[in-house]
Amino acid sequence: MLRPHVGGAGFILESEQAKSLLASDARLHEVSHPYRNGRYLMATPRELYVIDFGMMTEQQARDYPVPFDIVRTLVYPQRQSNPRPSYRTYWWRFAEPRRTLRTALEGLPRFIVTTRTSRRRVFSFMPAGTVPDSKIVCIATGDAFVLGVLSSTIHVAWAMAAGGRLGVGNDASYDKARCFDPFPFPDATRAQRTAIAELAERIDLHRTTAVGRGSDVTLTNIYAVIEKLRSHTPLTAKERAVHTLGA
Repeated sequence: MLRPHVGGAGFILESEQAKSLLASDARLHEVSHPYRNGRYLMATPRELYVIDFGMMTEQQARDYPVPFDIVRTLVYPQRQSNPRPSYRTYWWRFAEPRRTLRTALEGLPRFIVTTRTSRRRVFSFMPAGTVPDSKIVCIATGDAFVLGVLSSTIHVAWAMAAGGRLGVGNDASYDKARCFDPFPFPDATRAQRTAIAELAERIDLHRTTAVGRGSDVTLTNIYAVIEKLRSHTPLTAKERAVHTLGA
Protein backbone atom coordinates (compact mmCIF):
# COMPACT_ATOMS: atom_id res chain seq x y z
CA MET A 1 0.00 0.00 0.00
CA LEU A 2 1.12 3.58 -0.63
CA ARG A 3 1.94 5.47 2.55
CA PRO A 4 0.65 8.91 3.60
CA HIS A 5 3.00 11.80 2.89
CA VAL A 6 2.40 14.52 5.46
CA GLY A 7 4.01 17.33 3.50
CA GLY A 8 4.58 19.85 6.28
CA ALA A 9 6.27 19.80 9.68
CA GLY A 10 3.43 21.96 10.99
CA PHE A 11 1.17 18.90 11.15
CA ILE A 12 3.45 17.19 13.67
CA LEU A 13 3.04 17.79 17.40
CA GLU A 14 5.46 17.08 20.22
CA SER A 15 4.10 14.82 22.92
CA GLU A 16 3.44 17.47 25.58
CA GLN A 17 1.78 19.83 23.12
CA ALA A 18 -0.48 17.05 21.86
CA LYS A 19 -1.43 15.89 25.35
CA SER A 20 -2.28 19.45 26.35
CA LEU A 21 -4.52 19.87 23.31
CA LEU A 22 -6.23 16.51 23.81
CA ALA A 23 -6.88 17.28 27.48
CA SER A 24 -8.56 20.57 26.52
CA ASP A 25 -11.09 19.00 24.14
CA ALA A 26 -11.95 15.30 23.85
CA ARG A 27 -13.10 15.82 20.24
CA LEU A 28 -9.52 16.47 19.19
CA HIS A 29 -8.87 12.72 19.40
CA GLU A 30 -10.74 12.61 16.08
CA VAL A 31 -8.04 14.61 14.30
CA SER A 32 -4.90 14.01 16.38
CA HIS A 33 -3.19 10.62 16.34
CA PRO A 34 0.12 8.99 17.33
CA TYR A 35 2.68 9.29 14.54
CA ARG A 36 5.49 6.90 13.63
CA ASN A 37 8.18 7.32 11.01
CA GLY A 38 10.59 4.81 9.53
CA ARG A 39 13.51 5.84 11.69
CA TYR A 40 11.70 5.26 14.96
CA LEU A 41 9.96 2.06 13.90
CA MET A 42 13.22 0.15 14.28
CA ALA A 43 14.68 2.35 17.03
CA THR A 44 13.28 3.70 20.30
CA PRO A 45 9.97 5.31 19.32
CA ARG A 46 9.80 9.07 19.73
CA GLU A 47 6.40 10.02 21.07
CA LEU A 48 4.98 12.29 18.38
CA TYR A 49 1.46 13.07 17.26
CA VAL A 50 0.10 14.41 14.02
CA ILE A 51 -2.86 16.60 13.11
CA ASP A 52 -4.78 14.67 10.49
CA PHE A 53 -7.95 16.07 8.93
CA GLY A 54 -8.08 13.14 6.54
CA MET A 55 -10.29 13.88 3.53
CA MET A 56 -12.28 16.63 5.30
CA THR A 57 -13.37 19.76 3.51
CA GLU A 58 -11.94 23.04 4.76
CA GLN A 59 -15.23 23.85 6.49
CA GLN A 60 -15.25 20.49 8.27
CA ALA A 61 -11.65 21.03 9.40
CA ARG A 62 -12.59 24.47 10.78
CA ASP A 63 -14.88 22.70 13.25
CA TYR A 64 -11.65 21.88 15.14
CA PRO A 65 -10.44 25.47 15.61
CA VAL A 66 -7.28 24.90 17.67
CA PRO A 67 -5.57 22.30 15.42
CA PHE A 68 -6.92 24.13 12.34
CA ASP A 69 -5.24 27.35 13.48
CA ILE A 70 -1.98 25.49 14.06
CA VAL A 71 -2.03 24.11 10.51
CA ARG A 72 -3.13 27.44 9.04
CA THR A 73 -0.23 29.20 10.78
CA LEU A 74 2.50 26.65 10.09
CA VAL A 75 1.46 24.78 6.94
CA TYR A 76 -0.59 27.21 4.84
CA PRO A 77 2.27 29.68 4.07
CA GLN A 78 4.57 26.85 3.01
CA ARG A 79 1.95 25.21 0.81
CA GLN A 80 1.12 28.42 -1.07
CA SER A 81 4.57 28.41 -2.66
CA ASN A 82 4.34 24.74 -3.67
CA PRO A 83 4.22 24.15 -7.45
CA ARG A 84 1.56 21.44 -7.16
CA PRO A 85 -1.97 22.92 -7.38
CA SER A 86 -3.49 20.22 -5.12
CA TYR A 87 -0.98 21.00 -2.36
CA ARG A 88 -1.95 24.67 -2.48
CA THR A 89 -5.69 24.08 -2.76
CA TYR A 90 -6.01 21.43 -0.04
CA TRP A 91 -3.36 22.84 2.29
CA TRP A 92 -5.07 21.57 5.49
CA ARG A 93 -4.71 17.94 4.31
CA PHE A 94 -1.61 15.81 4.07
CA ALA A 95 0.22 16.34 0.79
CA GLU A 96 -0.65 12.74 -0.12
CA PRO A 97 -3.51 11.65 2.18
CA ARG A 98 -3.87 8.22 0.49
CA ARG A 99 -7.62 7.73 0.31
CA THR A 100 -7.20 4.07 -0.77
CA LEU A 101 -5.07 3.19 2.26
CA ARG A 102 -7.47 4.93 4.63
CA THR A 103 -10.37 2.94 3.20
CA ALA A 104 -8.40 -0.32 3.45
CA LEU A 105 -7.55 0.28 7.11
CA GLU A 106 -11.09 1.17 8.21
CA GLY A 107 -12.31 -1.16 10.93
CA LEU A 108 -8.98 -2.91 11.43
CA PRO A 109 -7.69 -3.04 15.05
CA ARG A 110 -4.13 -3.27 13.72
CA PHE A 111 -2.17 -3.57 10.48
CA ILE A 112 1.25 -4.84 9.38
CA VAL A 113 4.15 -2.49 8.72
CA THR A 114 7.79 -2.60 7.66
CA THR A 115 10.27 0.14 6.88
CA ARG A 116 10.62 0.89 3.19
CA THR A 117 14.42 0.84 3.43
CA SER A 118 16.29 -1.18 6.01
CA ARG A 119 19.37 -3.32 6.50
CA ARG A 120 17.19 -5.95 8.18
CA ARG A 121 13.70 -6.82 6.96
CA VAL A 122 11.35 -6.88 9.96
CA PHE A 123 7.54 -6.92 9.95
CA SER A 124 5.38 -6.00 12.92
CA PHE A 125 1.89 -4.90 13.90
CA MET A 126 0.95 -1.25 14.29
CA PRO A 127 -2.23 -0.40 16.24
CA ALA A 128 -5.17 1.26 14.51
CA GLY A 129 -5.23 5.02 14.93
CA THR A 130 -1.47 5.33 14.43
CA VAL A 131 -0.42 7.38 11.40
CA PRO A 132 2.62 5.94 9.55
CA ASP A 133 4.83 8.23 7.51
CA SER A 134 5.89 7.79 3.90
CA LYS A 135 8.95 5.70 4.84
CA ILE A 136 6.76 2.90 6.24
CA VAL A 137 5.11 0.29 4.03
CA CYS A 138 1.61 -0.65 5.24
CA ILE A 139 -0.15 -3.96 4.63
CA ALA A 140 -3.87 -3.70 5.36
CA THR A 141 -4.49 -6.82 7.42
CA GLY A 142 -4.41 -7.71 11.08
CA ASP A 143 -4.09 -11.44 10.33
CA ALA A 144 -1.23 -12.95 12.34
CA PHE A 145 -0.87 -15.71 9.74
CA VAL A 146 0.11 -13.08 7.17
CA LEU A 147 2.57 -11.55 9.64
CA GLY A 148 4.08 -15.00 10.18
CA VAL A 149 4.50 -15.68 6.47
CA LEU A 150 6.01 -12.25 5.81
CA SER A 151 8.41 -12.75 8.73
CA SER A 152 9.50 -16.17 7.49
CA THR A 153 13.00 -16.83 6.19
CA ILE A 154 11.55 -17.61 2.77
CA HIS A 155 9.77 -14.27 2.36
CA VAL A 156 12.61 -12.24 3.87
CA ALA A 157 15.08 -13.88 1.46
CA TRP A 158 12.67 -13.22 -1.43
CA ALA A 159 12.21 -9.57 -0.43
CA MET A 160 15.91 -8.91 0.07
CA ALA A 161 16.65 -10.32 -3.40
CA ALA A 162 13.73 -8.74 -5.25
CA GLY A 163 13.55 -5.30 -3.67
CA GLY A 164 16.80 -3.74 -4.76
CA ARG A 165 19.10 -1.45 -2.77
CA LEU A 166 18.95 2.23 -1.86
CA GLY A 167 20.92 4.91 -0.06
CA VAL A 168 24.47 5.42 1.10
CA GLY A 169 24.35 2.23 3.16
CA ASN A 170 23.04 0.21 0.21
CA ASP A 171 20.13 -0.90 2.39
CA ALA A 172 17.43 -3.25 1.12
CA SER A 173 14.25 -1.63 -0.20
CA TYR A 174 10.79 -3.19 0.19
CA ASP A 175 8.81 -2.42 -2.93
CA LYS A 176 5.17 -3.58 -2.95
CA ALA A 177 5.09 -4.31 -6.68
CA ARG A 178 8.29 -6.36 -6.57
CA CYS A 179 8.31 -7.88 -3.07
CA PHE A 180 4.72 -8.29 -1.92
CA ASP A 181 2.42 -8.59 -4.95
CA PRO A 182 4.23 -11.44 -6.76
CA PHE A 183 5.13 -13.40 -3.62
CA PRO A 184 3.48 -16.88 -3.71
CA PHE A 185 1.71 -17.10 -0.34
CA PRO A 186 1.41 -20.71 0.81
CA ASP A 187 -1.88 -22.57 0.46
CA ALA A 188 -1.77 -23.55 4.11
CA THR A 189 -4.15 -25.92 5.86
CA ARG A 190 -6.26 -24.62 8.73
CA ALA A 191 -3.92 -26.28 11.23
CA GLN A 192 -0.86 -24.72 9.58
CA ARG A 193 -2.48 -21.28 9.50
CA THR A 194 -3.30 -21.57 13.20
CA ALA A 195 0.21 -22.69 14.14
CA ILE A 196 1.89 -19.93 12.11
CA ALA A 197 -0.49 -17.30 13.48
CA GLU A 198 0.15 -18.37 17.08
CA LEU A 199 3.92 -18.17 16.60
CA ALA A 200 3.63 -14.74 14.96
CA GLU A 201 1.51 -13.46 17.85
CA ARG A 202 4.08 -14.74 20.38
CA ILE A 203 6.98 -13.14 18.49
CA ASP A 204 5.22 -9.80 18.10
CA LEU A 205 4.20 -9.72 21.78
CA HIS A 206 7.72 -10.67 22.87
CA ARG A 207 9.29 -7.88 20.80
CA THR A 208 6.72 -5.29 21.90
CA THR A 209 7.34 -6.17 25.54
CA ALA A 210 11.12 -6.23 25.16
CA VAL A 211 11.56 -2.93 23.32
CA GLY A 212 11.97 -0.13 25.82
CA ARG A 213 13.35 -2.20 28.69
CA GLY A 214 16.54 -0.25 28.10
CA SER A 215 17.58 2.57 25.78
CA ASP A 216 19.56 0.12 23.64
CA VAL A 217 16.77 -2.46 23.38
CA THR A 218 15.45 -1.61 19.92
CA LEU A 219 14.35 -3.85 17.06
CA THR A 220 17.54 -2.94 15.21
CA ASN A 221 19.75 -4.01 18.13
CA ILE A 222 17.68 -7.10 18.93
CA TYR A 223 18.06 -8.42 15.38
CA ALA A 224 21.77 -7.52 15.33
CA VAL A 225 22.23 -9.73 18.42
CA ILE A 226 20.18 -12.53 16.83
CA GLU A 227 22.44 -12.43 13.76
CA LYS A 228 25.53 -12.75 15.96
CA LEU A 229 24.05 -15.61 17.96
CA ARG A 230 23.21 -17.50 14.78
CA SER A 231 26.72 -17.01 13.41
CA HIS A 232 28.28 -17.96 16.78
CA THR A 233 30.05 -14.59 16.95
CA PRO A 234 30.97 -13.39 20.47
CA LEU A 235 28.77 -10.59 21.81
CA THR A 236 30.12 -7.28 23.05
CA ALA A 237 29.20 -6.09 26.55
CA LYS A 238 26.51 -3.82 25.06
CA GLU A 239 25.11 -6.69 23.00
CA ARG A 240 25.06 -8.99 26.03
CA ALA A 241 22.99 -6.38 27.85
CA VAL A 242 20.55 -6.23 24.92
CA HIS A 243 20.42 -10.04 24.89
CA THR A 244 19.57 -10.13 28.61
CA LEU A 245 17.00 -7.32 28.59
CA GLY A 246 15.47 -8.50 25.33
CA ALA A 247 15.24 -12.05 26.70
